[in-house]
Amino acid sequence: MSESFPAPAVLGTDVIGVPEGAELRLDVSLESVSEGIWVSGTVMAEAVGECGRCLDEVRQQVAAPVQGLFTVDDVHADDEEGEPEDVFQFDGETVDLEEVVRDAVASELPFTPLCRPDCPGLCDQCGARLADDPDHAHDAIDPRWSALQSLTEEKES
Repeated sequence: MSESFPAPAVLGTDVIGVPEGAELRLDVSLESVSEGIWVSGTVMAEAVGECGRCLDEVRQQVAAPVQGLFTVDDVHADDEEGEPEDVFQFDGETVDLEEVVRDAVASELPFTPLCRPDCPGLCDQCGARLADDPDHAHDAIDPRWSALQSLTEEKES
């Protein structure tokens, strides 16, 4: 099954995510298994956010693997801790993939998106974009000598 549909409201993090209503492409297969329905495939979308260093817009293609077991009963395949993993409820008629898609996309997004890997960011003193002015610098005075600087400024006046 291959389907395109608008993205739900929250699909990502506060820093980067797929905008609500943006096109989401879902290619999945559904397989009947003894426990329920096994869903596996890929979700594809374009995430939009801002660079963690310079705050420019970042656009990133996401292709996230989607998988999960949908069961009618409360029967779960347990892992070592006793918590079900990739197991979701199935109402007997509709397989709701929103939670599976949300988890898949969020896990593929970067924690700190960057516009480019070597982005120099912003100046920590004035906020200037360092990519626009690679030679940007400030005359830094050691705070221990700042009292003496005021004496030279008085003399020059």
